Amino acid sequence: MKRVPYILLYILLVILWSILFYNFFAPEKGSFVMLGLLAAAGFFSLIWGVLVSLTQKWIGWKGYGMMILPVVILIVFILGVDPSTFKYALGITAISELVSFVKIIFHRRKLLRSL
Repeated sequence: MKRVPYILLYILLVILWSILFYNFFAPEKGSFVMLGLLAAAGFFSLIWGVLVSLTQKWIGWKGYGMMILPVVILIVFILGVDPSTFKYALGITAISELVSFVKIIFHRRKLLRSL
């Protein structure tokens, strides 16, 4: 239950970013573009979630180290996508970094209060 607010914040921000991207940056607008954007966000989130869980399990990163992973995923996106897809991935990367940072800050604050 501790992770639910962060997951909901992430989902809310991704939906908001998808709507903004569709209205202002999408090179073409069609009936299935928004569905494609949300599917791409789900794919990115799946990759990010798997990498975070693997690094937390194998390496033991639980703090700021997991903020490196979205940047690594973004570098992979640079290598083989068109500019509009890269902009969308950049926005989702920023959202994942923001949610990770908020989670770390609130976790550290709780630890300081318990001392």
